[in-house]
Amino acid sequence: MLALLAALLILLSAPAARSAEPDLATLPLPELAARFEARYGGQHPVQWGPALPGTLTHLPATVAPKGGPVTVALTFDACGGGYDASIIALLRDLRVPATLFLAGPWLTAHPAEAADLARDPLFEIANHGARHRPASVSGRVAYGIRGTRSVAEFVDEVESNARRLAALTGTRPRCYRAATLFCDEVAVRVAADLGQTVTGCTVAADAGATLPAPAVARNLLAARNGDILLLHMNKPDAGSGAGLRAALPELLRRGVRFVRLSDGSEAAEAR
Repeated sequence: MLALLAALLILLSAPAARSAEPDLATLPLPELAARFEARYGGQHPVQWGPALPGTLTHLPATVAPKGGPVTVALTFDACGGGYDASIIALLRDLRVPATLFLAGPWLTAHPAEAADLARDPLFEIANHGARHRPASVSGRVAYGIRGTRSVAEFVDEVESNARRLAALTGTRPRCYRAATLFCDEVAVRVAADLGQTVTGCTVAADAGATLPAPAVARNLLAARNGDILLLHMNKPDAGSGAGLRAALPELLRRGVRFVRLSDGSEAAEAR
């Protein structure tokens, strides 16, 4: 029990992300996975959830200071399936920056759209995993989706998509979001060692693209300073796009400031 408490204290005090070791990005993926399996394979996770210690769920005070304008981050997941181009058109029309988490299945289905987004400095491209799996080292399930089953499989989930996105954008992504948001604490530490900030949200504004447009709009209009707002851009028939169109002009009228997750990230710390 004392050993477990000590391990948890170390985890709680650990930074959310560290710079990847200099040679990690150049190692062949099987060798990289084997190295991490040797480092972490004997560790047994005890936590499972969408907002573990070391996960970024709120903008830091350096980016969203008290007393300043209400500052929030709009983030969009592209898990697989379709593409709601109306969301991107709206953001471009209103010049609102956003962070876009692109998963491997979506990249494969939409190569031209991904290249278009990567060229636009309004958007930060972030990592949503190679196969869109929960961040597990033991195959745990969240919302019916089985997570990665080992440290090596999780490394491949994160790193192979990070390299794919780096080839697309010319810049290695700094943020990683697990499918369903669920992680275990070992996976959070592995991602940090890969130089990826595990990113959750403050408000799941469209509840996994299940909410109608009026509910999405209400969630967005209730945003508070420092919130990270999560919506989906891969389901054009959902209420996400229409809810955003209803809320975004009003938020701008109120003077809400929108940032990408990497804006001011040198000073950012996960809560």
